[in-house]
Amino acid sequence: MKNMMQAISINQWGSADYFQQVNMPVPELDADDVLVKVAYAGINPADWKMRAGHLAQAMPNLGFPLVLGLDASGTVVATGKNVTSLNVGDRVASGTNLFHSGKPGSYAQYVVVNEQRAVKIPESVSLAAAATLTTPATTAWQALFSSEKGALTHGQGKKILINGASGGVGSYAVQFAKQAGAEVATTSSTQNLSYVESLGSDFLIDYKTQDITQRLKSFAPNGVDLILDTVSAGSISNPLDLLKPGGTLISIATITDDGDIEASMALAKEKGVHHVYAMVSEEGMKQQLNKIVAMAAAGELILPPTESFSMLDIAQAHTLMETGKARGKMVLEISH
Repeated sequence: MKNMMQAISINQWGSADYFQQVNMPVPELDADDVLVKVAYAGINPADWKMRAGHLAQAMPNLGFPLVLGLDASGTVVATGKNVTSLNVGDRVASGTNLFHSGKPGSYAQYVVVNEQRAVKIPESVSLAAAATLTTPATTAWQALFSSEKGALTHGQGKKILINGASGGVGSYAVQFAKQAGAEVATTSSTQNLSYVESLGSDFLIDYKTQDITQRLKSFAPNGVDLILDTVSAGSISNPLDLLKPGGTLISIATITDDGDIEASMALAKEKGVHHVYAMVSEEGMKQQLNKIVAMAAAGELILPPTESFSMLDIAQAHTLMETGKARGKMVLEISH
């Protein structure tokens, strides 16, 4: 086991041009952690928002040089003394300890992750696909099914709108909602309509050419039960007005561009609906991930298409992610 590794880091907040490839020590293992040799790192919208400095005040434990990356796939090469569910040699999909301890993220050859954020993956699930699972899939799962968020249960027959259905979170959310028996309307751009339809969407809305509000009226004249907005504040005009009485708008907390959260929640209450913000919770994550991986292995889940970038192309990947137009998921190829 070597003591140094290659990583992609930044030394200041700002543009994607600030990334640089560096040599740095392999992070030390704590008792509840595993050390993973990274095959692929998932690239999430939160990554570029962190890089740009939008988390600078909220996450004071993040110091420079900073290695980003919330998701990884790879192979366990060492385990802490308290670890019981994983062994050296296991192929895993995992979150990272970046938010929690400030340790390096997954844009590196090795990453230390808490045992509760990592699950074994079968040979039938590729390492590239596995790097798309942790944050996007659990975000979608928790947003739809957590009792304090979507509270979706099987057999309710609810009508749902998923805004931004072709992205990482949206791709999983369409399928989870359909499997729970919901009727699902989706928004996406023209070029992604067929992809979103393949995920199971019942009602396609092309936000490039159609008015979302008018189009939705033919799907749910009295309003939908649930809106999952995976894009940002302002991407739908007056989304609270698209809900039926008692309905819920769930916004994925995107660190920035979430609008005035308190004002929106107060307005929702006035209108007799709910507005909640979703971030990934550690509670139940390992069980949820194991269930999602089992679904993928059984062919019950279409994994989003992945676009792979080399470590040297990280600036290009982040620039594309910032446009918000990426389809499926982007991953950084570290080794495989």
